[in-house]
Amino acid sequence: MPIKMLDLGRYNRLSIALGSAVVALVSLARWLGWLSLDDLQFILLLALAIIVPLAVPLIVQPGGQGPLPTLSRLAILVQPLATFIGGVSLLQARGPLAGAGATVWLLYTALLALAGLFLVHHSGCQLADICLAMALIYAPIGGVWLVQDRGGIQPLGFSQATVLLTAVHFHYIAFVGLVITGLTIRAIQKRQRAVQRTFYSTVCICMIADPLLVAVGITLTHLTGVHAVESGAAVLLAVCLIIIALLSLHAVVPVVSSAAAKVLLAVASSAVVFTMLLAAAYALGAATHAWTITIPQMIATHGWVNALVFGLCGLVGWQLEHKQRAV
Repeated sequence: MPIKMLDLGRYNRLSIALGSAVVALVSLARWLGWLSLDDLQFILLLALAIIVPLAVPLIVQPGGQGPLPTLSRLAILVQPLATFIGGVSLLQARGPLAGAGATVWLLYTALLALAGLFLVHHSGCQLADICLAMALIYAPIGGVWLVQDRGGIQPLGFSQATVLLTAVHFHYIAFVGLVITGLTIRAIQKRQRAVQRTFYSTVCICMIADPLLVAVGITLTHLTGVHAVESGAAVLLAVCLIIIALLSLHAVVPVVSSAAAKVLLAVASSAVVFTMLLAAAYALGAATHAWTITIPQMIATHGWVNALVFGLCGLVGWQLEHKQRAV
């Protein structure tokens, strides 16, 4: 059946439903002790199966003609296969076979990045659209780190935990963070004054640059033991996302037409304020040695809340709102 004849909206919703069922089954298997999947691997599985499929139609609408809608339709169509193979790689032991499976997901993220490049071209220098485009363009970086984790590769002598954490960082903060930033700014940009536009533009630019600054900072910390760049980038990222969350609570949530979307977006925005304050505290503690928050503590709080509340609730809220406005 030709792509244009498919109901891609229903196809995407079915894919998300199937992905949710798989995640639920894997969660049950973990609880019963049938699967030895750690928290970060499970959070990545959630990204592959639910988070990315929720986000892609919000970034680029599949309707219309031209390369950009065509790439969007193709991304929605092939996503279940890429998710299945990439997800299976997370359930396997690290090695060449798992790395090969993760490479399929990397190729899928490369398709998303190509769509992102076309979106930049068509953005008309609107920073909201550039934020959405950069979410897609950053996606293969997360894919590369997933391949390295699944293949058991440790570049520059990074620990396996750091490799996996970097994959999670680019699938959530770089991807989801930029998507929600772009959608939030897009929703309020028509009501901006000149001073507000300058402020929002600065936040957008910082959000676009900061995922790479965090990655550079982690590398410098690993190579030199100096935490300054990593801590500064982490605090900047935290401040930007807190500003976006407060903007959403102030200017987006009150005018959302769907009651369910209103609740989900309010919960997601409130949650990210907590997780970003925790991230800033972790970064400052590591730099000053005034206090210590461990990586397991960060995963148990910052990681899970970002995945389940900020990412999942936030994107479902935006999906519901877009569906309501399309009626």
